[in-house]
Amino acid sequence: MNILLNTKASGVCPAAAGVLLGRARQPWRGLIPLSALLVALTLWSSAASAQEPAAKGTDSAFAEAAAPSGDVEAERALSAPVLVGGEPAIWIMAGVGPYTPEYRAERIGERLHAIIHDRSIQDLKVAVVEAAGFTELRIGQRLVMAVTKADAAAAGIPRGLLTQEYARELESAIRNERLRYTPAALMRSSIYAVVSTITLVGILWLIGKFSRRLHCRLRGSRRLDSLRLQKLQIVSADRLARTIHQLIVAIRIVVTLLVIDLYLTYVLGLFPWTRAASVQLFGYVLDPIRAAGTAFLDYLPKLLFVIVITVLVFLAIRLVGFFFSQIQNGRLVFPDFPPEWADPTNKIARVLLIAFGVVVSFPYLPASGSAAFTGVSVFMGVLISLASSSSLSNMIAGLVLTYTGAFRLGDRVQIGDTYGDILKTSMLATRIRTIKNEEVTIPNSIILNSSVINFSRKGKTPGLILHTSVTIGYDAPWRKVHELLIRAATETQGILPEPKPFVWQTALNDFYVTYEINAYTDKPQEINDIYAVLHAKIQDAFYEAGVEIMSPHYTSLRDGNTVAIPEGYRSPGYRPRGFQVDSGASKTESE
Repeated sequence: MNILLNTKASGVCPAAAGVLLGRARQPWRGLIPLSALLVALTLWSSAASAQEPAAKGTDSAFAEAAAPSGDVEAERALSAPVLVGGEPAIWIMAGVGPYTPEYRAERIGERLHAIIHDRSIQDLKVAVVEAAGFTELRIGQRLVMAVTKADAAAAGIPRGLLTQEYARELESAIRNERLRYTPAALMRSSIYAVVSTITLVGILWLIGKFSRRLHCRLRGSRRLDSLRLQKLQIVSADRLARTIHQLIVAIRIVVTLLVIDLYLTYVLGLFPWTRAASVQLFGYVLDPIRAAGTAFLDYLPKLLFVIVITVLVFLAIRLVGFFFSQIQNGRLVFPDFPPEWADPTNKIARVLLIAFGVVVSFPYLPASGSAAFTGVSVFMGVLISLASSSSLSNMIAGLVLTYTGAFRLGDRVQIGDTYGDILKTSMLATRIRTIKNEEVTIPNSIILNSSVINFSRKGKTPGLILHTSVTIGYDAPWRKVHELLIRAATETQGILPEPKPFVWQTALNDFYVTYEINAYTDKPQEINDIYAVLHAKIQDAFYEAGVEIMSPHYTSLRDGNTVAIPEGYRSPGYRPRGFQVDSGASKTESE
C-alpha cells in the first residue's frame, strides 16, 4: 500500500487505514503462495503504521503546511470514503449544503466508475479548475468533484494543497484500476488464481492428514492418564481423550475457515469485478484483529498503572509480613505487643493493603466505568452485606478475642460447658479438643458472650492451684487431717513443692468438717491426671492413719461397729466392738 498523505497533517481518522486521501491498494504483487497469507495477515496492521513516516518523507512540504487535526471522534463520524474498485481512494469529511459526506462520496465514486469504463477517454490527467468559492477537479470535460472551503476546514489544511493531493490520488487510482482490465493483467490474474487453488487444495490435504495423524497417535498413546487432584479423579482418561479429539476437530475447522477466507480474499482481489468483495471479506478477519490490537494499545497506559500498583502492594505485603514474622520469632520485642498478636495483625494488614490496591486500581480496570460493571459491583456488595451479618460478627469477635488475649493455641480452657485444649483459632471460629479427644468448633461470637476460664495462662508463672475437698467427722483432730492432706499433696506427681500446699477449713457443718487442700502445679494440661492421683493419695494417707473419710449425717449405730477402712489398713488382730446398751433404769435398780 502507498500512502501519499500524512494522517497527522491532514487530520484524518486513524481507523481509515491511516490515510485521508491515501489509497489502500491491492496488498499483493505477483504470485504469493497461499501458505504465506497467514504471515501477510500479521504484517497488514504493522504496514499501515509504517507507511505514515514514508508518506511524510515523500511529501514533506505538504505535511509542513498542514495544520494539526481536530477531534478524531468527530472526524470519524463525519468522514466517508470514495471507493475505487472497492478500496478507498480519498476521504470526504465535509458536506456541502444539503449533501452529506456519504452522498458526495457516493456520487464521486459513480463518476469515477464511469470514467474508468469509458474507453473514449485516453488522457486520464486530472485538471484543477478554479471557480468562485471552490475548486473543480476534471478529466477532460467530465467533472470529478468540487473541493470547497468546508473540505479544507475539515481537513485543517489550505484548499490549494488539499486539491493537489486529491488530484494526485484520484489520477493514480483511475490509472491503476484501468490497468487491471487489460488482457495481460487478467491473464496473469487467472494464472495466479489457478496456482492459488492448487495451493489451497494442498494445504487442506495437509491439514486433514496432520489432524488424522494426531487422532491416531492419541488413540494409541498410553501416556494419557486421568486428571486427578490427589486421590480425587476429576476427569477420566477416556473423557480427557474425547475432549482432546474434539479440541483438535475445532482447531482444524477454525484453521480451515481461516485458510479459505485468505484464499478467497486473494483470488477475488485478483480480478477487478470482485475486488470490492475481496476487501470486504478480508475486513471480516482484519477488523476484529485491528480493533483488538487498537484496544490493547489504548489500554496499555492503564495496564501499566495497574501492574505498578500490584507490584507495590505485593512488595508492601512482603515487607509487612517480614516485620511481623520477626516479632513472632522474638527477634523484635515491643512491651505492649505480644508475639501472638503478630500473625493476626499481619493478616489484617494484608487485607487492608489488598483492599487499598483494589480501590486505587479499580478506575483503571477494563470496563470499570460501564453500567454493567457498576451494576454487578453493587449487586455483589448488597449480596455480601446481606449474607455476611453473622460472619461479620464472628470476625469482629475474633479480633476482640485475639487482642484481649483470652487464650492462645494449646491453652487448657473451659468455655461454657466445653472443657479442653485450644486446637486452632481463626477469624470466624475456634476449635477445641476435649479431654475425651472430641473436637468442638465454637463460633467466636458465642465465645465472646461466654465466660472463658483459662487454666494455662497463670500456670506458667506461680502455678495453677488445684483444690479438692473432703469431709471428716469431729472425732478426728483437725491438725492430723491437715497433716494427712498436705502429705498426700506433696507425694502427688505434678504438684509443685514450692509454693507449699495448704489446707482451708471451709465449713463447720452439723456432723462433720469440710477440709479443702490447695496445691500448685505447672502442668495445666495434666489437671485431670493430677486430680486422679491426688484423690488416691488422700485415701491412702487417711487409711494408713486410721481416719475415716465419711460424713455421718445419720446417728451412728453400726452393726459390729466395724470401721470404714479397708481391711488391709486395719491393725493386726482387729475385732469390731459389740453393741453396748446402757439403760438408765437398770442403773437405778442396782443402786
